[in-house]
Amino acid sequence: MARTVLFLCTGNYYRSRYAEELFNHLARRAGLDWEATSHALAIERGKDNVGPMARQTIDALSVDGIAPLGASRMPAVCTHDALEASDMVVAVKEAEHRTLLAERFPGWEDRVTYWHVHDIDVAPPDVALGELKAHVARLVRELAEPPHTSLIAPAMWQLVERHVGQVGYKGGVKSEGLAWDPPVIDCSGWAALLLSSAMQAMNDASRSGIFSAGEIAGISTWSDRMIEVIEARTGFILEGDRIDLDSLPRFATIGLRQGSGAWAANHPRPRGITHVVQIVRRPHDDAPFVTESQGWATPSGLRLLPLADWLDISRAWLKSGEAWAVDPFAPCVHRAGVA
Repeated sequence: MARTVLFLCTGNYYRSRYAEELFNHLARRAGLDWEATSHALAIERGKDNVGPMARQTIDALSVDGIAPLGASRMPAVCTHDALEASDMVVAVKEAEHRTLLAERFPGWEDRVTYWHVHDIDVAPPDVALGELKAHVARLVRELAEPPHTSLIAPAMWQLVERHVGQVGYKGGVKSEGLAWDPPVIDCSGWAALLLSSAMQAMNDASRSGIFSAGEIAGISTWSDRMIEVIEARTGFILEGDRIDLDSLPRFATIGLRQGSGAWAANHPRPRGITHVVQIVRRPHDDAPFVTESQGWATPSGLRLLPLADWLDISRAWLKSGEAWAVDPFAPCVHRAGVA
């Protein structure tokens, strides 16, 4: 049986209906065993609403090609039974809904997740529903994450602290170069080491194993092939002109077409990717960074930059056909049952 998330707003006409429809669309696409519904905390305040669902909600969904399956359903009143039957409850604006929950469902005011999305009298639909879209998309990504994802950041950060600033760059050299004197590694070797270490940490904490030996071994390859392998396994890729702070997966691997010399003919490169970088996160505050092995800046070798700074200096390459981001820790599309 699917698990359920219940979205709450004041009238169950505009915001919560958008969240419900968008969540169900994204959850189906991700192969999640979750479904959403939505209810009103003060349905009487929507006595002047016309029809079962706000036109602004229908319009916003249609922009993304979503035909609302519940467009003919009238707003529904929240009940104790609905709250108790839900695995997760989200109220879309704490300033409105905490008090209503305390008054009408005492005790529930501290048992739900609150967002901060204004009603139509405070914020225009493009702003409010845009914020809801980001919240819902993030929630779906979090629910789709495999277990033990909390181990990713420390596994990677341990390697960052050990090697950044201590290891130089040499093309074609993978993790074996860390034992050389002086130690060296290339960009795909460094990204593969980070990813495989995190994947193995997750496997060690799991009884069944989250990543197969083949999936872990498959990322130890050249940069263009690494992006291709991860995309094929997860079904997700983000084109360069859409890469920004909000759109990037938490631990994205980013491939860049940065031009090349004769060396780039050493492997097939359908996208022309010649460089790859990895997003890592500092465990104590979750701050995002990019780490890479590079040979063009002084000093060469492994370096670490805040993600926002890296995006700024890399803007010239973040274009369609020039950069691609993949999510190495997203669920496998085959295991999730997505075509």
